[in-house]
Amino acid sequence: MKTNLLVIASVMSSLYFGQDSLKIKSALVTVNPQNKNLRNTNGLNVGVLDDYQKQRINGLNLQANPISLIYPLIPKALPVPSKEASTVTVSGLHLSTGGMVDGEKLNGLGISIYHHCRITNGVSVNFYNNTSGILNGIHISGFVNNSLKGNGLNVAFLGNYSDDFKGMQVAIFNQSEKMKGMQIGLVNKSKKMKGLQIGLWNENEKRKLPLINWNFKSKKETL
Repeated sequence: MKTNLLVIASVMSSLYFGQDSLKIKSALVTVNPQNKNLRNTNGLNVGVLDDYQKQRINGLNLQANPISLIYPLIPKALPVPSKEASTVTVSGLHLSTGGMVDGEKLNGLGISIYHHCRITNGVSVNFYNNTSGILNGIHISGFVNNSLKGNGLNVAFLGNYSDDFKGMQVAIFNQSEKMKGMQIGLVNKSKKMKGLQIGLWNENEKRKLPLINWNFKSKKETL
């Protein structure tokens, strides 16, 4: 009897939550913020402010965000959004006069003033900075690129910072805890590197040298 009740309860629960998940319907054109019925987008989304929920936007996302005017006044750097706090996933083209501060994922092309996302895949061009947990592709920022793990090409005027990066970093200052590839800048630093550093001053676990530095140990020894 108890077993039957548990089975019935399990079925009812799955039906309830299944119906709840189906409430997120899709539309060709949506507007954010959405006050009542949350909808995913398969086409065009137009938003005001960075006001998203757990939704998906497939296509073109246009965002007007006046917070870019006060963004430089924020006293400390914004971190990578957590899984719980992250919201929207955009697959396609994201254009914003401000940017994301709690993005879940961007797949495609993003052009904005700033960008904070858990996962960024593709190409992004940002006036200030790109801060992503995982950063794959080509990313160009006027100030800095920050990532926990990255693959591809990162170009910034001031600096590129990553815990684990494979590819090329180009900036005045490049720093990676674990690096496989090339760093080009005035100052390049990597605690564990396999590759080449070109700059006024270069540091890796093997040596410190001006102009050019390298470490081509086997993968088994280094990375």
